[in-house]
Amino acid sequence: METAYCLGQFIVPISSSPISPGTKAPQVGFLQRGRQQVHVYGVRQTRIGDLSIAASKHLGPLLGPISACSSPVTGKNIPPTDPNIMKLRAFVVIRRACQPELWGCVFSRLEHVDRIRTACVSAQAELTPIWNYNPSLFFDIAHVAERPEASAIARSAGLSTALRQCRTTLKPHQLTALEFLQKNESSNNEAVSLWHHPSNAWIRSFLDQAGIKTPDILNQPKCRGSILADDMGLGKTLTTLALVLSTADAAVEFQWADWVNRSAATLVICPLATLSNWENEIRIHFKNQAIPYHVFHGPNRKELSRQSLQSALVVLTTYEMIGDSGNHTNSNQLTIESLNLCWYRVVVDEAQNPNANRTLNIQQLRSLFLLCLTGTPVQNRLTDLQSLITSLKIAPWDDELIWKRCLIPGMSVGAREAILTLNRLMHSVCLRRTKQVLLNLPEKVETAVVVRCAPPWEEFSRDLHTRFIQAFGRLREDGAHWDPAEFFRQLTMLRQFCNHPIFAREEVPVQTNWQWEDSGKILHLIGSLQAFLSGERGIAEPKAVVFQVLSLFWKCEHVALEDNHIGFTSLTGDLTVRQRDKNLNQFRSNSRCQVLLGSLQAAGVGIDLRCAQNVYLMASVHPLLSKGLQLADMIHGGKGTQLESSK
Repeated sequence: METAYCLGQFIVPISSSPISPGTKAPQVGFLQRGRQQVHVYGVRQTRIGDLSIAASKHLGPLLGPISACSSPVTGKNIPPTDPNIMKLRAFVVIRRACQPELWGCVFSRLEHVDRIRTACVSAQAELTPIWNYNPSLFFDIAHVAERPEASAIARSAGLSTALRQCRTTLKPHQLTALEFLQKNESSNNEAVSLWHHPSNAWIRSFLDQAGIKTPDILNQPKCRGSILADDMGLGKTLTTLALVLSTADAAVEFQWADWVNRSAATLVICPLATLSNWENEIRIHFKNQAIPYHVFHGPNRKELSRQSLQSALVVLTTYEMIGDSGNHTNSNQLTIESLNLCWYRVVVDEAQNPNANRTLNIQQLRSLFLLCLTGTPVQNRLTDLQSLITSLKIAPWDDELIWKRCLIPGMSVGAREAILTLNRLMHSVCLRRTKQVLLNLPEKVETAVVVRCAPPWEEFSRDLHTRFIQAFGRLREDGAHWDPAEFFRQLTMLRQFCNHPIFAREEVPVQTNWQWEDSGKILHLIGSLQAFLSGERGIAEPKAVVFQVLSLFWKCEHVALEDNHIGFTSLTGDLTVRQRDKNLNQFRSNSRCQVLLGSLQAAGVGIDLRCAQNVYLMASVHPLLSKGLQLADMIHGGKGTQLESSK
């Protein structure tokens, strides 16, 4: 018995093909050596066609004597008596309006390598390295070493194909990200080997002294992947889709290896709010049908066949569709987990949420690669980063023990060895750039505007403030009892009164016909919008986004915009997915729709609003204010942006 090696793959056209135009492929195939030509067969021994006489002359002898058939490799060793000089995993590929092709993944004993390569060159079927070759899929058979730059050449070829299908020219930083993601999905990924780096000896020593068994990383399944943590607005979605297209052929090969259980698709898991954004990016940036995709969400998902989900390049879904959502009333609930597919790649969008159930559901999904997308890899605690690394399944760094006993305690005290370890780990799996570093953006102007109450309500505002101070402030008599619940109720009422007096209507002694003009904030907003939309900044198609938290205040703004004949649409939490998509499309494409009224809860995650130039935050103090600032930062993606916060 002699060890088998993978030599790479070749592609050769199939001539004399009797295939009808309606025949669908790809399909697993095999070859038979004839007297004149090599015959190509598909499933059920259906004759597909023949190789050319020239190709048959050189490839036929590698199959064995006349009438010998090709056979796939069945183990790590090949018997010396095997008549096949070349073991072949063959696939028949039929593309629309193109000649059918035979794709062959070649295996052989080491002594036959040079002969097979020479024959393939003579047959004009030159062997090329499989840059993302995964030995675990082929009995741990090693790939014969090639030139160091071979993987880069193969990736470059796939990238060139992808860029030809892209309507949008990728920026240099996006091309750099694409190369990083491709490298981390190649067999040369070194994230696992970091465990044996000398700088990590302190972790291994700690585990030994504590009597804790060192993780056995060699026998753990390896999932290769990355974290793309660029600033919002740098095009992570476009970069990801370009990656999908550049690895399309490899994804199809992955599925062919196991037709029943694998999918060639990249499964994109995203919040419901960004589902339509992924669809828009595919339609806008790529040529028609360049990226076949399906949306797995809602009742319509039941109409999708298993085969269609296996053959698409992208399957878009939401976190609610991953696994058991907790509803046990329907045992036939159709989820991604219930499909029991192994995906070529899983992409986790807005991956910074460390929700335990969500992380567990993602970990239970099977995939060859995994990519986490986030603009904020660490929101509050280091455990946020731990959640991302755990999702990548990079042994042993996905072990909770290493984080809780070593990395997190070390980082909390600023230990140098912990910082170096984490830096090396993140350098290998994470790419993080900011707009300030990459792009020469115009200045983002942030203005905090102190707005006075509307004139009729100024005296009443002073009275409310005085009564509050008397009850809870410095004018309160020493020792007087005060109710904390009442304190916060009145404080909230005062804050809301600054938006509109209607929020203090219980304190108003007389009946009032409420008007939007009673709000100093709305008066200022309308004046600022009218000046901006009139073209004072020389913008051809000015658009603005107005964010707020209170639904009643939103209704006041709604009336004010209507009274002043300002075209607008809305984005709030009570809209259906179809209504959200319709309103967003109207704001982006209709020049008469100049303002988007959005709630921070509904518009706070991953929505593309880069068509706007001005952002108004109508809540000066609120827990969601940071989300509004992040949105303003995302809008500041390719132009000057003005951010105005009213107080």
